[in-house]
Amino acid sequence: MAIMYVFREPRTLHDCVSLVCGLQFLVCCNGFLYRGGQFVVNKWTRLYSLCCASLAVLGLYVCLYAMIRDDALRTRVLRLDKLVLSIVGLELVISTLVFILTVLSLQAGAARHLKIYERLTEVDRRLIRDFGANLNYRKLHRKNIVVLSVAAVLYLGAVSMALALGAEGRQLEMAVPAAVCYMLITSGPHLTGYVHMTLTELLTIRFRLLQRILQPQFLRRRFGDGQRCERHLRCLVEMVKELHYIIQEINGVYNLSLWSAMAHDFTLTTSELYIILGRSDIESNESINSMLLGFLCICMLVPFYKMLIAPIYCSRSVDEARKCLRLLEQLDNWFPHSLPAKQLVEAMMRWRLQFKVQFTSGTSIILNKTVITMFASIVFNYLLVLIQFAMTQKLGEQVEQQKVALQEWIGI
Repeated sequence: MAIMYVFREPRTLHDCVSLVCGLQFLVCCNGFLYRGGQFVVNKWTRLYSLCCASLAVLGLYVCLYAMIRDDALRTRVLRLDKLVLSIVGLELVISTLVFILTVLSLQAGAARHLKIYERLTEVDRRLIRDFGANLNYRKLHRKNIVVLSVAAVLYLGAVSMALALGAEGRQLEMAVPAAVCYMLITSGPHLTGYVHMTLTELLTIRFRLLQRILQPQFLRRRFGDGQRCERHLRCLVEMVKELHYIIQEINGVYNLSLWSAMAHDFTLTTSELYIILGRSDIESNESINSMLLGFLCICMLVPFYKMLIAPIYCSRSVDEARKCLRLLEQLDNWFPHSLPAKQLVEAMMRWRLQFKVQFTSGTSIILNKTVITMFASIVFNYLLVLIQFAMTQKLGEQVEQQKVALQEWIGI
């Protein structure tokens, strides 16, 4: 855990999320940079994101074209199963399109994205100033360091070694840049999904903190029953509403990028599962060995983590938000002689009927625990289709071989 000492202890929300946002900027996605204790977005940060993204896409296909020009490597690639080869090509195309969509959508929403962190910072400032809250930024910061370090070592190592093994020592001067470009292209959508999970976790922490504050014993002990208490009750209601509005803002910023990343994750996991599980003759194929299969398993960890954990984070945040609303509806019971408390409850109930919030992806997919079942069913149904298609293809090849052997036997 020596890596923990490389990073300074976070004192503000910007310090806490500086690592994930800095990496997101490094992979050309968010368009703003952490500098001087705050996030900065200007024409230079946007120019960096757009130029580096364009160079990464161009560099990947230039390097792949140069590698394919090698006769031995091209012959080896063409010996692959046609379905596997088409899956590899589909992965390259979808990865590029998802990366471009992610960069463009987040660049277009950079100002709104930056505003989310500013609004969260204002909520934190009010919690600390008015309620004496202790926001433990250190815990989340350390979690980000550990998760991102492990994911980086596994994913980057797997991609680099898989491409090096695939090239078999040939064209390494092109294989290494191609691996770097591919890692940049795929890391952008993956990291964007993790940043979304970080935002949902930040909201969950604040909703839980508000639940601890919204207790009649705490409110009476700290603020009494007079106007001071009523003023802080209004402040609590405003903060709960503000966090709900932030959920809506997160949906607006991440809708397109999350939707495209989900499509890429479906394709990637299904393709890798097919290569690993759906090919019974994979060990007899000289071009794909057991070491490469191990690398494919490691590459699947990142999309599986996103597909299985992200809906749980979103569902948990929404559940905690509902608990806060239910507590606010009890204010008139806790303070029965307070007319402002009754008015706050009435206004909150009207607002709750008009404002229903969920984390969404695209236009209709609600990110909650039930969507995990949908993800799994789609992935495995598509996997079964691929396996059936491969079996049909293999059966046709066997029939053709038997026909040729019969013709040779009878001398035709």
